[in-house]
Amino acid sequence: MANHGYMRMTGNIQGLISAGCSTQQSIGNKCQTAHMDEIMVLSYTHNMLNIGNIDKPTHSPIIITKNIDKASPLLAQALSNREEINCTVSFYRVSSFGMQEKFYSISINGGIIADLTLEMPHAILQRDAEPQEHIALRYRDITWTHHAAGTSGYSTWGNDE
Repeated sequence: MANHGYMRMTGNIQGLISAGCSTQQSIGNKCQTAHMDEIMVLSYTHNMLNIGNIDKPTHSPIIITKNIDKASPLLAQALSNREEINCTVSFYRVSSFGMQEKFYSISINGGIIADLTLEMPHAILQRDAEPQEHIALRYRDITWTHHAAGTSGYSTWGNDE
C-alpha cells in the first residue's frame, strides 16, 4: 500500500504557500485535518549522479506530483516571479502500532520552481484519473533525515562555497 507524503512550502514573497492546502475547500473529500497546512504529495522523484570529470555531484530537479489545490495558483505565481522557496517533504509509513508515522523527510533551501505542468487527463481514455500538477524544483541545498533511524545527510548545489 502506498502512503501519501506531505510538503510544507514557504516563499520569500508569498509566505506559507501550503497554508490550507489539505482542507475541504482545497481538495474536497481528500481533506486531511492533521496536515491542513501541507500539500499532499502523490509522488516524489529525485536523481543525483556523479560524472567523472566534475568535482561535485549533479543534482537533477526534484519532481513532485500533487493534486490541483489551493496552492496551484500560488505555485504558478512563484514560478512567474522566480520566488525563492524553502520546503520540507515528509514521508509516512504505517508503524508497528498500525498508525501513520513520519519516518523520513527532505528539506530544501534556496529553491526555485523550474517547471510547472498542469495535467487534466483525457476524460474518456483515463476516466479514473484526476487532474494533477507536476512541480520541478531546483535548489541551493538539500538535507535528508531518517527520523526513525536517527541518520541524516546534506548536500549543496549551485553556488561554489
